[in-house]
Amino acid sequence: MKVGILHNRVTWEIKRLIEELEKSNIAFEIINNQNIYFRLSKEKDLEFQFDLILERSLSYFRGLYSCAILETKGYKVLNNFECLNITGNKLLTSLKLIENNIPTPNTYFAFKEDASMQAIDEGLHYPAIIKPIIGSWGRLIAKLEDQNSARSNLECRETMGNILQKQYYLQEYLSSTDPKSPTDIRVFVVGDDCVAAMGRYNPEEDFRSNIALGGTAKKEEITDEIRKISLNASKAVNGEIVGVDLMVKNGKFYVIEVNGTPQFRAVSKASKINVANKIVDYIIRNYKK
Repeated sequence: MKVGILHNRVTWEIKRLIEELEKSNIAFEIINNQNIYFRLSKEKDLEFQFDLILERSLSYFRGLYSCAILETKGYKVLNNFECLNITGNKLLTSLKLIENNIPTPNTYFAFKEDASMQAIDEGLHYPAIIKPIIGSWGRLIAKLEDQNSARSNLECRETMGNILQKQYYLQEYLSSTDPKSPTDIRVFVVGDDCVAAMGRYNPEEDFRSNIALGGTAKKEEITDEIRKISLNASKAVNGEIVGVDLMVKNGKFYVIEVNGTPQFRAVSKASKINVANKIVDYIIRNYKK
């Protein structure tokens, strides 16, 4: 068996995956998608032939388009194009969750500033959350406290050159009444198993809990309820290796996002679980010929 690791930067996660592949005597090759070109064809014409290509690009579009090309050529890619396309777009993710009756926060979508203000005033109320439909690590997510902050935020996005910032994804603001509870929970799903989970806590000066923005993490026990909703969310987006983000309101879990190329350094350290080993074990059990 030979595994390709598609990337645009060698991360901590890729180094751990390489260690586990070497321990299991699985041949591999790392592929930097910034340094290669693809001939658009149905031929398996990469320099190396792979039984599986593991998509680990930090760049959403590089990973997505590489995956589309590779699948057309007949390569098996993990996660596949359908999963990456859905999970990389918050609007598409929300629609899949709703379609599969998975609890998710009250969410509105609009194309213009005035329609967005109306959606908040009539549907969400304040505070509300605005997110870019494509983006990661908490970037450009804002809490809209009142009409003034909403209007100024929307005006800024209206003037941005990026068309993606002019598609307004507006969501209910959820917060726990228990100060000891995590801001949200990241559950790492591999196949039909929730292998690890962490509670993330936002810093005092920010409502966002992303580790990249200064959030902290602690191990979270995986209850039957957490397991059920996380696995259902993974299946809804056709995922095999995903990170499911949960929040709690009035004792009920809601799926906030599903990440199709989840990083696992923080959850590995918080949970003391070797997530890379879980991924390689899954690959061996499901893809080794």
